[in-house]
Amino acid sequence: MIEFFKTQHLIESMVSERIVPGVNYAFIKKKQVFTSTVGFASLMPEIEQLSPFALYDLASLTKVLGTTNVFLKLKEEGKLNFTEPLQEFIPEFKDDRIRLNHLLTHTSGIRGWIPNRDELAAPDLLKAIIGLPVTDEFETKMRYADTNFILLGLVLEKIYGLPVQDVIRQEIILPAKLKETTFHPKASDCVPTAYTEQGELLQGIVHDPKARVLGKDCGSAGLFSNLEDLIKMTQAYLGLRHDILPLKQDTLANLFQIETPKNVHPRSWGWDLRFDPVDQHPLIYHTGFTGTFILIDRLNQTAMVVLTNRIHPSGHNHVFLAMREKIVDTFLKENIYKG
Repeated sequence: MIEFFKTQHLIESMVSERIVPGVNYAFIKKKQVFTSTVGFASLMPEIEQLSPFALYDLASLTKVLGTTNVFLKLKEEGKLNFTEPLQEFIPEFKDDRIRLNHLLTHTSGIRGWIPNRDELAAPDLLKAIIGLPVTDEFETKMRYADTNFILLGLVLEKIYGLPVQDVIRQEIILPAKLKETTFHPKASDCVPTAYTEQGELLQGIVHDPKARVLGKDCGSAGLFSNLEDLIKMTQAYLGLRHDILPLKQDTLANLFQIETPKNVHPRSWGWDLRFDPVDQHPLIYHTGFTGTFILIDRLNQTAMVVLTNRIHPSGHNHVFLAMREKIVDTFLKENIYKG
């Protein structure tokens, strides 16, 4: 029996306390799945009830469900081992120390300010990203950044000769038969996110400004999906379904280990890591700016998938971030293995 009562209460209280308009969420425990839909899809321009089948802008979950999985497939096929220099694929990148593994774990140290970033056309934005410097944080600090995965997307484009989002569709989404997971959703199927500065309500259009500019060449955001498809993918990571992700079970099991250097915030390939409060075994975890997050415990065969549109209608919602942390901590406490 699935018993995450405190976590469930916290998730649903986000709606009653008006932290988010609505939420679709799921708990998975071995063969059991509990799902619930609470609240509204939108508050403006009018209030609309939330559907259990609604599509969400997954934002940065694109990094792990899409881009990372393509890299894992290439590693599994012996085509990459992640020690390859970024320069091998993008010769214009100046620093020969950066390897694919640095990008996958956000330990590249690549950062810097891009003037007028959101006004740049796609070719100029990519050129600016490729020209960013490597700071003294290289290999000494984990600093999460879209830049790493935009560069990884360009690597995949060199390997496959296709836009990265087409690669993700071809290599991951189609083999997994995920019918509701797409880069091109029907707007009416999607929960809206924020209003732009121009007063446009984003619905079925990716919220991330860089992703809107880069389009098919963005490996860091852009994917839309619903709870049903995300449950299937999560079951694959748990080892409960072998018919979803086109990856071997060993590959998925190996995701639950630290790939960053000692004394650096622990991360796996693509994923952040959280740890069981009793025996410290790792769980994989990732969030999306729009209000999506997934936490997966392969050892206990349990997981939590939470989908909200926390940036609707304003785009500013710091209360949500504190609540998300509380929800994750509560899940970890309720998730302790009971035999």
